[in-house]
Amino acid sequence: MYVTGFSGPEAIPYAVKLGVALQLTNILRDVGEDWAMGRLYLPLEELVDFGITESAIAEGNVDARWRAFMRFQIERVRRLYQESLPGIALLHRDGRLGIAAAAELYGAILNDLEAHGMDNLTRRSHLSAGDKLRLLPGIWRRAMFTGY
Repeated sequence: MYVTGFSGPEAIPYAVKLGVALQLTNILRDVGEDWAMGRLYLPLEELVDFGITESAIAEGNVDARWRAFMRFQIERVRRLYQESLPGIALLHRDGRLGIAAAAELYGAILNDLEAHGMDNLTRRSHLSAGDKLRLLPGIWRRAMFTGY
């Protein structure tokens, strides 16, 4: 089902990338909360590659290995956001702002995660209402006029 109108099927690959980026951001934001509920959505092979154990996650151990792992994850997600943004121009004008705001505001959660030392084990990254209000004028301008 398509909720936001688009000009043709060429918009779909961009939408898929954005959907994946949004979901991965959600996963990265919620690692500690998910762990507390017995869930872990991170790629196990990559945890092993970075030398991270489940006990380190359980202990909330935000060490150099965890920070390197999170940098790797964030870079992948940011690439997806960047690759998805040209698709916003393919949407009908009425739908651009909402999609652009979702992309940029969710992407900014990654900045908060970085600003707090990659600690998503003992805290949940977020944007304040003030942060969102400061970002919205630029998002509106890009979505409606200058593009991505």
